[in-house]
Amino acid sequence: MTALIQFIVLKRRDKWVVKSKDLERIFSVRREAVDAAIRFANDSGKEGNPGVVLFQKSKTKFEKIWTYGESPYPPARSDLPMVSRTPEPEKLADTLG
Repeated sequence: MTALIQFIVLKRRDKWVVKSKDLERIFSVRREAVDAAIRFANDSGKEGNPGVVLFQKSKTKFEKIWTYGESPYPPARSDLPMVSRTPEPEKLADTLG
């Protein structure tokens, strides 16, 4: 079985980034980054290198969002899991009052 190429969506400062091997693209909106990552993974799969899209929730935790050959393309919004991030500790304190 061929190893899946990982396309990781993560937040860096106030921007959203899609990273994979030598690829790095920056977006201002999370939805655009996720859509682009899925498109990159799908294109990679068509070229014989199946891709998977992961959402980075923390430094060590990732959530699988989309997989070439398993998930529909293009995905309906309802097909994608709701990706949420736990607020950073200082921001959590702000939300608690």
